[in-house]
Amino acid sequence: MILKDFLSFITDEEARIELEIDLDDANIYESFWLSDYRDGYDKQYDDYEVIGFRFITEFSESDITIEIKK
Repeated sequence: MILKDFLSFITDEEARIELEIDLDDANIYESFWLSDYRDGYDKQYDDYEVIGFRFITEFSESDITIEIKK
């Protein structure tokens, strides 16, 4: 499943999203609010494949971490 399809299933507009982008030589980290994403946040990773995700409890700094790969 690609990232934009995965994010369409999340209904909590206040969700904090953290991306871990797996590149051949390094990992890149991006974070944003889901509401900002839906309002036009840079969507350069939309077509990347989701290869893993982790939901974090409300006591953590973020709500969901998604690992993606091109």
